[in-house]
Amino acid sequence: MSPSPPSSSNKTNAAKKLDHQRHGERTMAALTVRARRQKVFKAVFQTDLSQPTPLLSSSEPGEAFGGPPPPASVNASTRGRRSAGNDSSVSDQVRWDRDWHLVTSRIQLPTSVAIEDSFGTLPPQSQDGDEAFYEALPIVLDPAANVPRATHTEDILLWHARQVRQHFVHHVLPLLAACAGLADTSQVVASTVNTLAAAHRQYLNGLLLVVRGIPDEAAAEAATSTFRRDLHAVIGNSWTEGLINALHPALRRLLRTILGTGRPFDGGHSVEDPNASSAREELLNLLESLQKVGLAGDKFQVLFAELMDNCMHEFIQTAYAGVWDAPEAQGTNTRSAIPGCMAHLCDWVENQYGRLAVEVFSRLGGQVKWADVEQWREIAIGRLATLRIHELFDIVLHWPETKGGLDDLGYSVTTPQRRLELTDTFSAALQHRLLHPGRSTLEILQTYISMIRTFHALDHSKVLLDRVVHALQLYLCQRDDAIRIVVTGLLANPKGDHAVEAKTKLVELAVIINEASQQQRTAVDEEDLDWSDMNWVPDPVDAGVNYKRPKNEDVVGTLISALGSQDIFIKEFQLIIAERLLSKQPGFQQEIKVLGLLKKRFGEAALQNCDVMVKDIQDSRRVDAVLRRNIRGAQQPGAPALSYHSKILSRLFWPSLAKETFKVPAPVAELQAQYEAGFEQLKSSRKLGWLDNLGTATVSLEFEDRTVEVECKTYEAAVIYEFQGDGAQSDTGAQQRTFEEIWQSLMIDEDALELALRFWVSKKVLKDIGNQTYVVLERLDSEQDGGDAPDDVSVDEGAEASGGASPKKTKAMDPKEAERRTVYWQFILGMLTNSAPAMPLGQIAMMMKMLIADGCSWSNEELQEFLDEKIAAGELELAGGKYRLLKK
Repeated sequence: MSPSPPSSSNKTNAAKKLDHQRHGERTMAALTVRARRQKVFKAVFQTDLSQPTPLLSSSEPGEAFGGPPPPASVNASTRGRRSAGNDSSVSDQVRWDRDWHLVTSRIQLPTSVAIEDSFGTLPPQSQDGDEAFYEALPIVLDPAANVPRATHTEDILLWHARQVRQHFVHHVLPLLAACAGLADTSQVVASTVNTLAAAHRQYLNGLLLVVRGIPDEAAAEAATSTFRRDLHAVIGNSWTEGLINALHPALRRLLRTILGTGRPFDGGHSVEDPNASSAREELLNLLESLQKVGLAGDKFQVLFAELMDNCMHEFIQTAYAGVWDAPEAQGTNTRSAIPGCMAHLCDWVENQYGRLAVEVFSRLGGQVKWADVEQWREIAIGRLATLRIHELFDIVLHWPETKGGLDDLGYSVTTPQRRLELTDTFSAALQHRLLHPGRSTLEILQTYISMIRTFHALDHSKVLLDRVVHALQLYLCQRDDAIRIVVTGLLANPKGDHAVEAKTKLVELAVIINEASQQQRTAVDEEDLDWSDMNWVPDPVDAGVNYKRPKNEDVVGTLISALGSQDIFIKEFQLIIAERLLSKQPGFQQEIKVLGLLKKRFGEAALQNCDVMVKDIQDSRRVDAVLRRNIRGAQQPGAPALSYHSKILSRLFWPSLAKETFKVPAPVAELQAQYEAGFEQLKSSRKLGWLDNLGTATVSLEFEDRTVEVECKTYEAAVIYEFQGDGAQSDTGAQQRTFEEIWQSLMIDEDALELALRFWVSKKVLKDIGNQTYVVLERLDSEQDGGDAPDDVSVDEGAEASGGASPKKTKAMDPKEAERRTVYWQFILGMLTNSAPAMPLGQIAMMMKMLIADGCSWSNEELQEFLDEKIAAGELELAGGKYRLLKK
């Protein structure tokens, strides 16, 4: 029996099963590929993003419709319950899946990378007529209340946030990178802001559609705020190097215009830049646009803070550097009088810097407190203090015109840390700019005086000065001419031309000791406290153990104490005051004043010799007047009157004075004998010993064509006196003498005779005709008639033949050689002044070859000949085999 054919219903069922099986295999293959893609994506971006719209497979009876597949455990339990016939649960799940699909399809972001697709124009909400969307929205937002039996649900807000992050990574970041690569930096910021603004509109559109389904306004506002915060956090971390490079100069330009950076302070009220208002508006608009798109986060705030900090530093450097004469200004509120620069800076911080910070942070959602403004003011004051600390050496050099800069330091340097910074910085500048051989002793002492006065004005306690002055004092002790310069400065004329004398003398000391404060100063014990001093303050915390507070700045006392031993200073003072007392100046008021000042410091006994020296000069005037009156009375009527004065010194109290004997002219010897006789009558127990070489004479010489009156030294007058009277005559009938004849007649030192003859030759009184022979120039035209060349030859030959010390006449030399000799002499002068007071020939030659840029082309013999010329010119002296400058 043949089988019966299958019925049509069975064929249909079999076909359905086969189609269903094939469809399931295709679905499983698609799910497998998608799972692999998701695995790769998660490995790169570390995100867990669900699909915007669930993928639907075929529906078995009892299986949920749409949505992502539930976990395996859920599927197993669900299938168990479904097999039990739980139809109500299946109905809720299908409803949620369909509503989820409807909502996510509406708010799903486009997947295209084209900007016109991703950031298209959004339709207005009023024209939205999708009623099905708004009916599905409550079910998706609150599935627990609307579909309680749905087993698989998801948070729509979290899903939207995830798709926004994925969209931002895939589509927005590449566009931002393209914007950052634009050549025009001004377009980088604008294009970046426009791109992020379009993205914002797209992202917020989906959120606002979802939030419409939240009935509670507070919950809706909280959801929106959370989404914006998360979105701004994502955008805030997407800064590119190109955006930073474009935003930095734009912000810096606006901040410099608003804050007035780059203009020096002129001491008056600062005028606001006319472009400041427009720059402020531009900055706030830029800030508002950055805030809207989420670029005003932490990174922007760090960038803005750095720019504000740089603007403060630049403002202080450009406005106050080198501005030291600003007037004082009265502070407001509880503040006392503060310097002009400091007051201007505080006003700038409070009214411009702080104002801008308040405006910016208010738009960023922050708040600036008054404590923040005070902290900024302290930072600005500290930076101005640092600027003034580095300028302190220049402030010292230009004192007192720099009092304004010193007032800034006094107001700001109040802590031990800043005081230590000040002393360390100034000590380094002192070593680098002052304490080296390139500075003369006079410049160092002038700077030291300015230091004393400046630091006293800055710190009356003198602690800061004691910290920086030790290196300077040690260096001054190595300069042999320091004491002489100080004493000469003390004895200088305080009413003279200071601008001229300051180049050669320490005139500041003479001015200081004649000030009223020095005249009224009394000796007060340093240990005693002045109970009537209303300006008394405690000792500084950084003062030393043996600290004593000074009563005043005491420039002279501080300077004298820095020069080393008291005995050395007094000895040098005696030598210099002896020279001045023996000079022809009419009065000695300055010397007596300085002597009284030093007696207060060193005591009467230490300067007893100086008192005797001054008394000798005063007594000499009275004795000389008496003796001269007696001599004139004893002279015969009609005898030529010879004016003669003497100074009678107490030998034991004066410094050792050089005595060089020579034969004085007969009229002078006769007067000296009369002086001795008259003096023995006045002072029977004392005798006179003449120091002829220390005197001066006024000589009147009559020639055939002229009369010459010259003030000279006594030995020079004795030499020219030898040409008077009968003696050898030249071919022209003029008096003529040889070097040997003068020396035998006067018995004078050969060097002194050589100098005297050269002196009269320079005065055109004598003429050297060769062979150490000199003739009187009765007429000046006779010198012009003679040739110079024969004289040069004869002088050279005579000097070589006799072996004497007669100097050669200077031969004609080319300009280059003259310039070289000038450079070498200036170098030698600097070495003997600043490096060592005396040097042998070999050391001078070695240093010249080492330190002169082009080297020294002279041999030792040529250098010795050059130094001998300087000795003959009275500029150097040779003692103990060493050359040193001649003290004048």
